[in-house]
Amino acid sequence: MIQDIYLNRAEKLEARRILKEKTGYTIKSTILLNQAFRRSSFAAENGLNSNENFEFIGDEVLGYYVTKNISKRVGSLSLTRDFTFRINENRFTQIKQSMVNNESLAKVIDEWGIVKYLRLSRSDIKNNVTSGIKIKADLFEAIIGAIAIDCDWDSKILEQVVAQALNMDAKIDTMITDDPMMKCVDIDNAVTTLKEIAEAGQCTMPKYEFFSFNTVSPAWHCRCRIINNKTSISRLVCAPSKKEGKKAAAYLILCEHLDMQNQYGSNDWFEFWTYNNGRLTPDRPLNNKEE
Repeated sequence: MIQDIYLNRAEKLEARRILKEKTGYTIKSTILLNQAFRRSSFAAENGLNSNENFEFIGDEVLGYYVTKNISKRVGSLSLTRDFTFRINENRFTQIKQSMVNNESLAKVIDEWGIVKYLRLSRSDIKNNVTSGIKIKADLFEAIIGAIAIDCDWDSKILEQVVAQALNMDAKIDTMITDDPMMKCVDIDNAVTTLKEIAEAGQCTMPKYEFFSFNTVSPAWHCRCRIINNKTSISRLVCAPSKKEGKKAAAYLILCEHLDMQNQYGSNDWFEFWTYNNGRLTPDRPLNNKEE
């Protein structure tokens, strides 16, 4: 099978239609559109430039905007104006990798049905390379790279293109829903999240105790035992109500268990805390704990 060097009129029209539908952007330059579908082996046979530079650009664009999108979903400034993730950093990496790994990108190309426009060398055709996951993933990155150049690196366009092409919001929502360890933790969902993690076998069921910490303020004491290493984690919170004390103690346990910085400032070297008027502050460090 002998391929034309350039996409013919029908192929260009169809490729542009699909890319507009799937990414929200139309590649205006015919030169860039053709090059995006040109494998290096085909380019070498025909004395042309390939899409390899586009692949490099696309990979960088994907990494940046996927990281930005996830950070906007799971990151926040604490009351001390420090930036923190509301999930463990390892979980953040898992979400990102699930978006940009070769299998995920190849699946998108399959759904779009555009690998048939890829220009291949004789050897590529003989070896049926378009069935390969890496080939399809490279094509996806090349398309993103071509869009970056065509739109002159317009940040708003690129952020929208990446989010739409990867269906990012829906995928993140699914991951968080399906795995309680992925859930974005905040103080208002802490009790439920800690229970879900315990039910998933990641720790023992939390035990809440209420007693008078001193003559002024009541407190909830939250205890949790981690199954994998038998480490006991406990936090005590002085709060004006049982409900607030319970959710604050559960939140601190989750931060320690998930190795996640809490949103209120200092983190895990304190056992005694105060929660009042929406602020959670450390009271006394662990090494000065009073029995």
